Amino acid sequence: MPQMAPMNWTLLLMIFIMMMIFIMILNYYQYNSNYKSNYLKSSLKNFSIIWKW
Repeated sequence: MPQMAPMNWTLLLMIFIMMMIFIMILNYYQYNSNYKSNYLKSSLKNFSIIWKW
């Protein structure tokens, strides 16, 4: 039983790190899109990621 605790903490930390990486990538693409035709694509990507999580 005590061996399961560190595994759960590592999984939670990996999920948290992945969420932060996705947020940073989305912000990077939003700044580079200049809110042109790519804005719709970024919004669709945001909705798809929200549905995945």
